[in-house]
Amino acid sequence: MTEKPEFSRPLAVRRIGTLGTDMTVEATPDECQKVAKRLGLQDVAMLRCRYRLKDDGRGTVTAEGALAARFTQTCVVSMEAFEDVMAGSFVVRFVPASQFVEADAPDMDAIDEIPYEGQDVDLGEAVVEQFALDLEPYPHAPDVILPPGLIMDEDEVERRGVEEESEKKASPFAGLARWRGGNA
Repeated sequence: MTEKPEFSRPLAVRRIGTLGTDMTVEATPDECQKVAKRLGLQDVAMLRCRYRLKDDGRGTVTAEGALAARFTQTCVVSMEAFEDVMAGSFVVRFVPASQFVEADAPDMDAIDEIPYEGQDVDLGEAVVEQFALDLEPYPHAPDVILPPGLIMDEDEVERRGVEEESEKKASPFAGLARWRGGNA
C-alpha cells in the first residue's frame, strides 16, 4: 500500500467530460504544515492551484494549472527566516500507468507526464510536485546582499566555460604546469 500524500485531491477522470472542467484545490492549514515539513520549509501559509482540465481520451488528462503559494524559508546567506510568495503556471499530462513510457533522454520542451493508477488523478500531489520544482534552490531574502560570484548569470557561466575550454586546448599539461608554478 502506498502512503497518502500530504496534500491529496483525487479526481475521477470520468468526471472531467469531453468539454473539460475548471477546478480549484487548496491545502488546509494542516496539509500546509505537512507540505512545509516535506519540502524543508519553515512554513507554508497558503497553497492553492486553479486547474483547467481536459480529457484527451484513453484516460489521458491535460492539466493547465495556475499555482499560488505563500511560505517562509531560510535565507542561505543570513540564515534568517523570510516570507516569500510564488505565482506561476504549468502544464502536466496525467497518463495511465499502463500507457506511461519513461524516455531515456528527457525532452526539456515536452509536457511533463505523471503516471497514475486506477481511475483518479491526484491534483493536490501535482501541485506539491510543481511547487517543489519551482522553489529557489538557494533562497535569499530580498534585502540580503549576495557575495560576488555566489550566483552566476548565463553570461558568466558561458565566459568561464570558454576560458576553461581554451585552457584545455592550450596544452594537456597546462594545468599541471600551473600547479607546479611553471608556465605551459
